[in-house]
Amino acid sequence: MGNEFTYMTPSLPVHIADPLERVRLTSVATAIAKENHQLLGPTLLPAWLSYLPPALAPRLFRRQASRMESASVMNLTISNVPGPRQRGDIDGAIVSEIYSVGPVVSGSGMNITVWSYVDQLAISVLTDDLTLDDAHEATDAMIDAFTEIRIAAGLPSALTPIGGAMPPAAAVS
Repeated sequence: MGNEFTYMTPSLPVHIADPLERVRLTSVATAIAKENHQLLGPTLLPAWLSYLPPALAPRLFRRQASRMESASVMNLTISNVPGPRQRGDIDGAIVSEIYSVGPVVSGSGMNITVWSYVDQLAISVLTDDLTLDDAHEATDAMIDAFTEIRIAAGLPSALTPIGGAMPPAAAVS
């Protein structure tokens, strides 16, 4: 349908205490992953998947997902979708916000989707109940990390709330 699927596997230096060094190492790891991706070509993964027999693939993915150690290969999927820089409209109505989510796929316990739109950044987190008890564990940790990076970079610690954005989701008991 015109969408392309590929992946990169950069290292995430979550074990580094210094926030600016963490950002620097993430940048280096991402640059290496992008270079590897370019060397292998964007069609390698789809080409491999085309060799899976259609009747066997669902059964194979279900079996792999049922194995607890399967998540150790790919325990986090992150999608980064650069959205439009100009506001759009649908039949004359201005689109003020865009939110996107990705699926929690077999063998991956968490999916984080990042989508930009004009001057906003929306981040959604989906997780299974084996990875986290509550997805807010991840979103709270991200807010703490963003704040820590801002302070280390000499910026004010307060993040800028967007008045028109949807209110944060709350866990239902």
